[in-house]
Amino acid sequence: MRIDPLLTRSPATGALRPITEDLLAEVYLAPRVAQLCLVDHLGAGAPWSDSFAASPEETARAVEAGLLAVAHAAPMLDPAEIVTDTLPDGRARNHLDALRALWRDIGTLPDPLNTWRHVLQSKAADALEPLPTADPDCSFATPAEASLARTLRTHHGDADALPPPPLAAEGTALRNLQDRIGRHSDQFAPDPSVACHGLRDPREEAEFAAALAQSLLDTGRVDHPGEIGLLAPDGPAYDLPLQDAFDRVGLPLSGLPTEPAQRDQAGELLSLLLVLLKGPAPRTALASLYITPGMPWPAATGRRMARELIDRGWSRLATEQTGAARELLNAMRPCDTPEQLFARLGFIARAVPGADLHPRVAMLKAATGNEIDWPLLHRLAAPTAVAANGHDRFVEGVSLFSEGALPWRPVRQLIVAGMAGRHWPRPPGSDPFFTEGEIAMIRDTGLMLEGRKQKLARGLELFRRQLCAATEGLNLLVPAMDLRGDHLTPSTGLALIAHMLGTDEPADLVRDIRSARPEDWPVATTRPDPVPMGGAPALPKDGLIHIQRGLGTPDRPGIDLLRLRETKDGPLPHSPSRLETLLVSPLGWLLDELGAKELAWAPETLDVMTLGTLMHQVLEEVFPEGTEIPDDATRAARVPKALNSAIRLHARWLIDVAWATERASLLREARDICAAWAGFLRHTGAEVLHNEIALKGEHGGLLLHGKADCLLKLPGGRILVVDHKRSSAGGRRDRMAKGWDLQVALYRAMLERPSEETPLTRLVAEGAQVVTAYHMLRDGTVLSDAGGADVPRVETTGADAAENAMDHLAQVLAEVGAGTVRLNREGDAKAFEKERGIKAYALENPLVAAFTLPGGSYEEDSE
Repeated sequence: MRIDPLLTRSPATGALRPITEDLLAEVYLAPRVAQLCLVDHLGAGAPWSDSFAASPEETARAVEAGLLAVAHAAPMLDPAEIVTDTLPDGRARNHLDALRALWRDIGTLPDPLNTWRHVLQSKAADALEPLPTADPDCSFATPAEASLARTLRTHHGDADALPPPPLAAEGTALRNLQDRIGRHSDQFAPDPSVACHGLRDPREEAEFAAALAQSLLDTGRVDHPGEIGLLAPDGPAYDLPLQDAFDRVGLPLSGLPTEPAQRDQAGELLSLLLVLLKGPAPRTALASLYITPGMPWPAATGRRMARELIDRGWSRLATEQTGAARELLNAMRPCDTPEQLFARLGFIARAVPGADLHPRVAMLKAATGNEIDWPLLHRLAAPTAVAANGHDRFVEGVSLFSEGALPWRPVRQLIVAGMAGRHWPRPPGSDPFFTEGEIAMIRDTGLMLEGRKQKLARGLELFRRQLCAATEGLNLLVPAMDLRGDHLTPSTGLALIAHMLGTDEPADLVRDIRSARPEDWPVATTRPDPVPMGGAPALPKDGLIHIQRGLGTPDRPGIDLLRLRETKDGPLPHSPSRLETLLVSPLGWLLDELGAKELAWAPETLDVMTLGTLMHQVLEEVFPEGTEIPDDATRAARVPKALNSAIRLHARWLIDVAWATERASLLREARDICAAWAGFLRHTGAEVLHNEIALKGEHGGLLLHGKADCLLKLPGGRILVVDHKRSSAGGRRDRMAKGWDLQVALYRAMLERPSEETPLTRLVAEGAQVVTAYHMLRDGTVLSDAGGADVPRVETTGADAAENAMDHLAQVLAEVGAGTVRLNREGDAKAFEKERGIKAYALENPLVAAFTLPGGSYEEDSE
């Protein structure tokens, strides 16, 4: 491709302007062609047929790139110029013949090549106005570009040549780089005209570039901002940081896009709608719809609905919507036919007029047959970023130069950012069709395809020409890492510069800003005072935080930590799981009470809670209350139906074909669990009285609530309260044996001191003996305390499985009730597991970890 732009000078005014595709089309009345789409032309019989069958869109893009490369190598843009007779039989010849046949088949090329071919086939008299060219020769022009320049010169003649740009003074290091980089060169001594600064990442580069520009002005090295140039890589890593940094120092950037890059919001919304209408969709997809701009509900309402959905799996506020919002949410149901799909898409497009969905929906409808091809629709609807357009150039600002073009005006001082990674020059990519050896053979036939060598030479020459924009000084900025934190290697250009300046390694040339004294920096700087203790909080040595709850007044009472979750009807009750958190970490419990937790968005996963919920539901449906234990045949028929029902109720996303393996595994697990439970029920002679029974009561003045998974009536009238746990017995057995199982005692407390009457509490009040137990689903073990010692197939673990837990709970409740919160220590997690048999999940909270004291566990310190 050309480096020098093709320019024309007006015979009347002498003004220069680039010869663009639009200008050529207007002057020569060139017909415009539709966008090239090769998918319909890539049939069987071509070398790429197998790839096309497997991946049509990607193959079509690769074939288009190969076709354009071959077309650029044909001087007159005619497929007849591709002659393969002298090529040996093999891969190169087969692919080149196929590309020539494809070119003849489609009969056209995308613009600007189609416009160029029209000009090449025109006469001088066909032009509506003269286009005399200035400096038409470019040693890096493709054959097609060179032919276009010669044709225009023949039609319109030459204009006055452009004067050469001013360069740095002879003998300076900068001038040596401008003359010799990318060419054979001896080494030369460095001098102040070239400086190389090491920064952390592109954001710090942007801040430094803005500060350096301001420093150049303050020290008088330039007279105004227009004498400073900034050469930066293209892309979002530099675009926004540079603009923000220069705005902060009050320097305008000249050369920013007139229209910045835009998101394809219509494509994003349509892709999201296809995910929802295909179903089952992850909750993050529906939450994303809730917060999409333009929906028929306020933005604040959308954010609240999304938060509720992510936290609980459903949104109460969403169910309360009315009118257009209700109708739109009702339309978010899976579709089975094209008629359903496009009827709902059409309704949504009308309900959200600002999204401009109608043209995109019409495109999808035109590509759909009698059945819905979801992968095709997703490819067609995929959002594509709207590239930045135009250049806002003015005299007074710092000149911003783009990576792939020549600087548009000379400057005194040039700052080059991004001298690491894949920049200056960008490494040429591999050809999608031909190896470098095949390209060399094709070039021998006269078809001058570009290979990696030619592309690299062009990139180096472009970089040399970009450095020629500076007349006095060059500042190279080298980032150590990208914005993701990945370390970067020096660019090819930096390696060449380092070699020319006599250093062995590029790192020897780079002066790391952070390793230099602030007074030696090329820009003014101030460093903030170091944060005490490296940012770690100042924690009390005894590990106790005292919250002064007694400072209140009769009108405004102090804080009661045990009543933080209080409504107008009184404090909310505590669950056993919340109090288990209190045993492990009072701070973790307090944060939970305050709702101070990470609010991350994540799709549904087959985690322990989901698995437990599914298996609970299966057990309820296979063993309904008040019925006989099903025989083997009945159970085998019920389990698949019960699992499907549980999945549709609690985890609809598992219906997707991508989860087929997991569903098969769940079915095997459900069969094993139900078989083991049926054996237990038969062996004990138990009768299922209730499933999912709520428990409410109090302990030590603290309101409690919980839910028993299953209520069994044993022979003799005893009641077995069962809690299903989807784990094996090892960890729970250890906890109960050591007396640290809190849930058993809290269930007993709610039964003995109920705050609400239930069938179970009536049985207890009438004198029924109650035994609490765990059913461990992974291995079928049923664990109980001493009360279940004589129940068949029930394993007891000690006289009192909750003795230590209840004692410690009383101590912690007293502390918390008095406003004292005990912090954890680094050794607590291991100590809890070893001494108590408790997995300290509460300590995984990042805030709890941030306020953890060093040293061993609290028990060890107390000793």
